[in-house]
Amino acid sequence: YPRLTRKAMGAERAPQSQPCTLRLLVLVPILLSLAACLDWRADHSQDPFEKCMHDPDYEQLLEVVTLGLNRTLKPQKVIVVGAGVAGLVAAKVLSDAGHKVTILEADNRVGGRIFTYQDPKTGWIGELGAMRMPSSHRILHALCRSLGLNLTEFAQYDENTWTEANNVKLRNYVVERMPEKLGYALRPREKGHSPEGIYQMALDKALKDLKVLGCRKAMKKFERHTLLEYLLGEGNLSQPAVQLLGDVMSKDGFFYLSFSEALRAHSCLSDRLQYSRIVGGWDLLPRALLSLLSGPVMLNAPVVAMTQMLHHVQVQIATSHHNLKALTADVVLLTASGPAVQRISFSPPLPRRLQEALRGLHYVPATKVYLSFRRPFWHDEHIQGGHSNTNRPSRMIFYPPPHEGALLLASYTWSDAAASFAGLSLNEALRLALRDVSALHGPIVHQLWDGRGFVKRWAEDPHSQGGFVVQPPALWHTEDNAQDYNWAVPYGRIYFAGEHTAYPHGWVETAVKSALRAAIRINSGKRPVSLTAGAQEPWQRKGHKHSMASSTPYDPAKEGDTQPPVQPQFSLPHTTHKRTSN
Repeated sequence: YPRLTRKAMGAERAPQSQPCTLRLLVLVPILLSLAACLDWRADHSQDPFEKCMHDPDYEQLLEVVTLGLNRTLKPQKVIVVGAGVAGLVAAKVLSDAGHKVTILEADNRVGGRIFTYQDPKTGWIGELGAMRMPSSHRILHALCRSLGLNLTEFAQYDENTWTEANNVKLRNYVVERMPEKLGYALRPREKGHSPEGIYQMALDKALKDLKVLGCRKAMKKFERHTLLEYLLGEGNLSQPAVQLLGDVMSKDGFFYLSFSEALRAHSCLSDRLQYSRIVGGWDLLPRALLSLLSGPVMLNAPVVAMTQMLHHVQVQIATSHHNLKALTADVVLLTASGPAVQRISFSPPLPRRLQEALRGLHYVPATKVYLSFRRPFWHDEHIQGGHSNTNRPSRMIFYPPPHEGALLLASYTWSDAAASFAGLSLNEALRLALRDVSALHGPIVHQLWDGRGFVKRWAEDPHSQGGFVVQPPALWHTEDNAQDYNWAVPYGRIYFAGEHTAYPHGWVETAVKSALRAAIRINSGKRPVSLTAGAQEPWQRKGHKHSMASSTPYDPAKEGDTQPPVQPQFSLPHTTHKRTSN
């Protein structure tokens, strides 16, 4: 099989060495996973929101990621589309079970939205994509341990960081106790509570709904509300309190999106939670998975068409010479983003409900701006990590841990807040972030900036076209069809995975869970066909001359489909780097 060079794997970095006693430590991941499981259950068993959102198959998936699938007696040829973490995990698990797996990746690197930048001058690293995992994500922790990756604490909160709003700047240990000092006209009952405490006050009504309605009906109710209307309405918060949550906790990114999505996100994202990170950079995760694969991995291979036959699937990819190359497989696993899947021409065409589900995926933009400094000036202010908050365009500023350089995540914005950096040149984006950091830390910021930095705008990435999925309220749903689309059910020989196909959206573990679910189904050998509710597609009707049982692929033009096939697009990732003068 073709082998990838280190450059093709994403960056020229030395792979992490594996301990020579790995075989003797084979039981360690299992024991650690069990311990983590017990700790997690003790911490969260009484949390109604956690219980409501807990995946019923979580323990099964944890077992698969730890022990693997049963060895298959009927190996299948599997094509995995997308070399993000979902595609790589599925490929590894299926390969270990005996299947023959080929990975097709449209980009020139693996990892997807795991993207670690290493400064060529200093060696310092910055995470352009995923950067943390909460302690509740036991499957991801177990996966990292099984791959020999070292984990350490991600410092989410430091009481010495700053919050700036309404032209007032306070240390976060003050904001935690007296947020009204930031200039918000809070009600008497809201004063003296931390921003997190104020948010929890608003969730009291949601908690009552859970107890009265049950999980399913309550979540369906929450899906019909925006976060903003819930906080002001049933949450009974004052408008200044809601503005405080938007400015200090970045909840304004959810204000016009689904309240249920905000609940899921909050279960994983809070300054009160504990987080881990991968020592040496998150890109070690896709690299470790890649190193264990034996099948082909084809980069710069965008899929443009897919045809299902009775006994196989034909996949067409665009080559560097703008020609088409065909590959065949027993099944295909699509892990690409929703926009990327929509660019593929399917024959037979995807069912109407599946097409609507793909179009309905709401990707929010996410932008990160890094600035390189000559020394970590924030240590002078006793800041050892965590993040500062500002209602200026940069919104959130994350500080690297001690002894890990002076590469500062000077701005992390997402959803509507990312618009402040959209359309700016690299130099304009760097200087905008520099101005905001200087407003918090003073003129020394300009003196110590070495003129370098880089920006990643995920909304402009040609493969993801967004940071992650967060759905708007489901105002148009009726009670009869309000069920979410079941991405776990394959469409003929085509399976789906990725963070957009499971909850909570936007997390690495979510992508891993979806990959494990798809791998379990593929390994079982069962291939049910996903039908639209109440009607079959033309090729599924009894007696139709272009049925799946035919050796001839279905021709959508014969059913009046005059839409031309989507043409392949070629573009470089929108990650920019620059050195400028002060």
